[in-house]
Amino acid sequence: MSTIMRVPAVSVAKALATVVVAGSALVLPLLSARVVDVILDGGEPGAALLAFAAVLVLAMLAEMGGEVTGVLAETTVLSRLRHRLMGHVFRLGVPGSRQYPVGDLVARFTANAAFTAKAVPYRIEAAVGITAAVGGWLALSVIDWRAGAAFALGTVPLLVLIRRRLHTSTSRFAEYLEQLAAISARLTDALAGSRTIRASGTLDREVRRVLEPLPALAASGRATWDVRRAVSWQVGLAQHGLTVLVLVVVGLGVAAGRTSPGDFLAAALYLTVALGFVQQLDTLLFLADARAGARRVHDVLLERPRFQAGGDVVTDGPGALAFRGIRVCANGRTVLDGIDLDVPAGTVLGVVGRSGSGKSTLGLLAGRLIDPDEGEVLLDGVPLHTLAPEQVRAAVGYAFDKPVLLGGTIRDAISFGRSLPDRHAVERACRLAQAEDFVRRLPRGLDTPLAEAPLSGGELQRLGLARAMVEPGRVLVLDDATSSLDTATEARLAVAFTGALSGRTRLLIAHRAITAARTDAVAWLDHGRVRAVAPHSQLWETEPDYRAIFGAEKLS
Repeated sequence: MSTIMRVPAVSVAKALATVVVAGSALVLPLLSARVVDVILDGGEPGAALLAFAAVLVLAMLAEMGGEVTGVLAETTVLSRLRHRLMGHVFRLGVPGSRQYPVGDLVARFTANAAFTAKAVPYRIEAAVGITAAVGGWLALSVIDWRAGAAFALGTVPLLVLIRRRLHTSTSRFAEYLEQLAAISARLTDALAGSRTIRASGTLDREVRRVLEPLPALAASGRATWDVRRAVSWQVGLAQHGLTVLVLVVVGLGVAAGRTSPGDFLAAALYLTVALGFVQQLDTLLFLADARAGARRVHDVLLERPRFQAGGDVVTDGPGALAFRGIRVCANGRTVLDGIDLDVPAGTVLGVVGRSGSGKSTLGLLAGRLIDPDEGEVLLDGVPLHTLAPEQVRAAVGYAFDKPVLLGGTIRDAISFGRSLPDRHAVERACRLAQAEDFVRRLPRGLDTPLAEAPLSGGELQRLGLARAMVEPGRVLVLDDATSSLDTATEARLAVAFTGALSGRTRLLIAHRAITAARTDAVAWLDHGRVRAVAPHSQLWETEPDYRAIFGAEKLS
């Protein structure tokens, strides 16, 4: 757990406050014994009572301070942990983050991280409490070594029982978290496809699918509480038996004249302190839960990004792309195999193929959103993996079929990830992407908050295209980025792009014949290999298999 947390400085204040409380617990029995002995001897207990009251007030103030600093330590660790986890997920890149369903990541980011952060103040309390318990046992042994020996012998089976139960509790709670994450992942998927579920009339079936892990979740929860129930009564019974044993030994000492009545009181109070390790049981059980949550967070943080950051090589050029010996595998399947492809600078290359042929994967390789398992991608003769990430981002732009708009306003969404373009650059990008008209109709135009801008699929795509156009770079990858547009809008967009992007390299992943027809050439992918590179019209006329990709669609 400690490998994923950096304990903040405020935890030192929490530790000091807890130490003061524990120290007071060790001093108060001694002062209590002093007061009793003074009274029994007929003396004046004023000074002893004053010292007792002062230590008691100090303990109260320290306990209040410990509560405040404990919360501060917890929230600080949680903030740092979530920042680290979020950054790491993004550094894992496309292939790394795909290993975890969105709902599962949300569970790790929220509840699991919160359990881990809460462990900070609890670990301090447990450490100090157990140390104080050792001090209480030593003080008890000083009063009567026989009582100290009886306590030590009685704690051995108690410690073995607690250790075994804590291990079982961790395992059971880990199973509970796994089932909870499974439900979260299924629910997230269902919410994303809510329209499809409603249109298909499969609501009841989907509810059953989402809640399918619920019986296993309930079983894991019951098993966790069964462990705690068992440990509670077993440890409680052993604690009471140990208390009786020690008090009998001390009482016999009083009867034999070895100890005074005040010492008996002090021994009874020190016994309570020595049994503090048992009182830490709830804390230790919570730490067992936190350990289970921390493992799930740690699993993500242990994942290493599949590609390394680039170097300091600086490149410039017209935007020629080259794929050399490319092989990409995913989920045990070879997606691209032996790809050798040249995209001359300024070319508009269409990428066509059936579903699963590797079209989108090729597009992701072009801007190093993923790295190949074998081979390399070159931009103007320079391998992409030798370039710094910011150079690649500046050189290669993307527009996707289902763009996600990020930022506060439409303007923020269009300029997202780019170097603060001026107002004219954003307006020009809107105009080229055929988004100017509908943006102007929004309540505040480009400054309309995204939350107040209901957008159709085609409007989202046009804003995604505008985002790619703010700083188009040398290469622009359009991954089916016009699939939701009507034919007339797509035609106007093609004309605008032809003029604005003249001389820039464009990689168009096309699913429609009309889109492929507007390219200079088409790379036809079939089962992860390049079957042919030729103009669309030539392939259309000579290759029945190529025409079959587009089904009944006619070339216009």
